Amino acid sequence: MVDEKKDQIIKASLRRFSHFGIAKTSMSEIAEDLKLSKANLYYYFPDKFSLIEAIAEQLVAESDVVVERLFASVPETLPMLLRMLEVKKDYLDRYYMLFIDLHELNISDERWMALANRMFQREIETIMQIFQRGLDQGELVTFDVKSTSELYVSMMRGLAMFCGHAAPTTLMSREDVAIVVEKQKQAAAIFINGVKKTIAEIK
Repeated sequence: MVDEKKDQIIKASLRRFSHFGIAKTSMSEIAEDLKLSKANLYYYFPDKFSLIEAIAEQLVAESDVVVERLFASVPETLPMLLRMLEVKKDYLDRYYMLFIDLHELNISDERWMALANRMFQREIETIMQIFQRGLDQGELVTFDVKSTSELYVSMMRGLAMFCGHAAPTTLMSREDVAIVVEKQKQAAAIFINGVKKTIAEIK
C-alpha cells in the first residue's frame, strides 16, 4: 500500500537525518537503505523538502498524542507546561542533528517559511489549549488566550536562541539543550505565577 511505503520512507529518512543531519544525507542513500530505486522514492517524495515536510507533520502528530495523554493525567497549568518542556527536550535529544539542521537551513525560501510558520502556529495552538483549560478551571486570571499564548511561545523560543549568548545562536550542544530547558522551566514558573489566581481570589 502507498501509505505503508510512505511510512517506511519517512522512518528511514528520520533515522538518517537524526544521525547524519539533513545536509549530509542524500535521497540516493535513503533509497539504498530501503532497497528502492530513486525513481520509486521520487514517486512518493519529489524532493528532499517534501520528505522533511512529511517528517515534521509526523513528529507533530506524535507529539499531539503525547499532549492528549498529559491532558488526561496532569490537571494544573504549570506542571503541564513543565512536562511539555520535558517532551520537547526528549525530542531534541532523540532527533538532535535533524533539529540543528532545520534551524540552519535557508528559511528565505517560501516553502521553508511556510513550514516554519505552520510549526509555530501548531505550538501556539497547543499552549492555547493549556491556558484555556486553566481559565475554565478557574485556576488562572482572565486574559486574552491567543495573544498570551503567542507571547509565551515567542518567549520560550527566544530563550532557546539567546540563553547564555549576547547574540542569537542556533548551534546548541546537547548540554546546552539541558541548560536552556531549565531556564525555560524557570521562565514558565514566573510567567504562570503572574497569571495565576491568589488564594483570596479563588475564595
